[in-house]
Amino acid sequence: MAISAVSKFHIFAHLSIKEPILSDLQKLGCVEISHIEEKAEFHNWKDIEEDTKSGTSVKLNNIKFCIELLSSYGSEKRRGLNSFFPSKKFYSYNDLVKISQQFDYEKLFTQCKELDNELNRIKLQENKLINAKQEIEKWQDLELDFNKIDKRKYIKYILGSITKKYVNNLLFDIEHLVKTTIIQTIKEEKNKLNIIIITLKENQPKIDSILQKYHFEIYKYSYSFTGTPKQILKTISEQLMLIDKRRSEIAQILIKLHRDNQLIYPLYDYLSIIHEKEETKKYLKKSEKIIVVKGWIQNKDITKLQKRLEKNYTEYEIDFTKPKKDEQIPVALNNNNLVKPFEIITELYSLPNYHEIDPTPILSIFYFVFFGLCLSDVGYGASMALISYIAIKKIKLGEGPTKFFKLLYYCGISGIFGGILVGSWFGDILNFLPPMFSNLRNVLIQKLALFEPTDNPLPLLILSLTLGVIQVYTGIILKFIDNIRNGKLYDGLMDQISWLFLLTGIILVLLKSMMPSIIGKISWIIALIGILTIVLTQGRTKNDILLRIGSGVLALYDITGYFSDVLSYSRLFALGLATGIIAQMFNMLSTMVNIPYIGFLLTIIILIIGHTFNLLISGLSAFIHDARLQYVEFFTKFYQAGGTPFKPFALKTKYIKVEEDV
Repeated sequence: MAISAVSKFHIFAHLSIKEPILSDLQKLGCVEISHIEEKAEFHNWKDIEEDTKSGTSVKLNNIKFCIELLSSYGSEKRRGLNSFFPSKKFYSYNDLVKISQQFDYEKLFTQCKELDNELNRIKLQENKLINAKQEIEKWQDLELDFNKIDKRKYIKYILGSITKKYVNNLLFDIEHLVKTTIIQTIKEEKNKLNIIIITLKENQPKIDSILQKYHFEIYKYSYSFTGTPKQILKTISEQLMLIDKRRSEIAQILIKLHRDNQLIYPLYDYLSIIHEKEETKKYLKKSEKIIVVKGWIQNKDITKLQKRLEKNYTEYEIDFTKPKKDEQIPVALNNNNLVKPFEIITELYSLPNYHEIDPTPILSIFYFVFFGLCLSDVGYGASMALISYIAIKKIKLGEGPTKFFKLLYYCGISGIFGGILVGSWFGDILNFLPPMFSNLRNVLIQKLALFEPTDNPLPLLILSLTLGVIQVYTGIILKFIDNIRNGKLYDGLMDQISWLFLLTGIILVLLKSMMPSIIGKISWIIALIGILTIVLTQGRTKNDILLRIGSGVLALYDITGYFSDVLSYSRLFALGLATGIIAQMFNMLSTMVNIPYIGFLLTIIILIIGHTFNLLISGLSAFIHDARLQYVEFFTKFYQAGGTPFKPFALKTKYIKVEEDV
């Protein structure tokens, strides 16, 4: 339906205009350049890979390094939606060329590299100091110089840790074996004690065996700091302060560098453009004097391409051909502005292949209606629509985010209609209005609303299942149309129309008590036609007649799948009901606050937090379950998908926008 028609093109041009032609194609942004296969017509043509080797990749990586380092030191902090969708400055292509020629990025890169190395070095030093601090803090009550502990002539100091349960045994054994020994606890930890053992050096061999027996962990001081533990800790703290000071100085330098070198962003995008152009040359072929460019173009852009080439060049030829059936043809959707936002739902699943129907226009109607039933609250729908509208109008968004917010805007509008349908305005908040608003309340809840899901849920459930039947029927009919488009009328009659007969017959049988008696009689005939057609045709690929009939009978089991699909649509009713009940619960909760002076404020806070939570959780549920119905219940009836997206060779940027008049 709305898949843009494309054509294949070949451009033959003189080698001397290779660069300007590629630049023009990139600026136009309407062609996808593809690889030229080794076929007969280009068998003796050569690749031009050797031309693509340049220093652009290195420059790009260096600039990327600078951006990643400096961006975290940017002085401008974006808030709200701007932090997610930052606005982009516009530059002309010629401006970008001038920036690339004038901006000395190598000097900036050298500075950034040096500062980054210093930051890494002081970070490593800081980690070592922190580790040393944590280790020495265990001995901070020890009044001994660590460096002199092992330099005593007659006295041996043994520092270490032991599990608490072994301490008494250790003390007993040492006192029993070596009388001239002092043992002192320095610090108690969770299940260990840090102790020092002071003894004569001649006793050490005896004590070592005892220490080994009780798994005593001897501490060996391994740092270059001198003095007692307290003196060392003071030295470490002073060095950590110096590190903090130097880090702050570097941060200030980086902030200034970021402020003074904003051109790195357009330079990065310009180099990205050049890099992509160089990479694209790999797809081209050349002879001694000619290059050939092959690709795809949407038919609506052919005139634009021809005009640009005619205006700038004379030494070229271009031809367009229709795509062949067996080719991998890129797909570009081409829907109107109302339907375009719903392309997101289709793209999340998969694009259609070039030869099938684009489901987006039909999907957009169902998605809009289903979302409204799932959210089904005027207040929530209006909030979603308002926020999305402000985002679209006030924030400079790219094409993708704008498309997404338009989808949310339509979903919000849908939620408003759903809310009017079930009389939900932030749940039942209208019931808490003063009596003077009773007429307004009656109009909004009783006159406009068609359903009361909390008091009488059955009508809304029936509506949900009816919508399910309609969408399942639509899917089957779309598959029938697709079969006709591909010249498979017989398959369409046997595989889709037969099921429409059977399903319609069964539905009429179930509803015959509510219909004229003649419908009841006809319904059985319709169902029987469907059964016979299915039994006689679903095994038509089998050679044996018994296998054909057996396969046809087994195919009737698929009826359970269709009814299961329809029952899935009860989630529309369930989600809508849940949204209203949760909203009513928060309204009721807010009325239970009877605290003097601050009660009103608390009520407002509960309402804001509660309804915001409900809007987020209900909106997310509606988005997911609505999409799930499209993917599982609807698409499976007709949609093959698997399309390859059309990827135009264009000026793709990350930080800036390039003006079109370049």
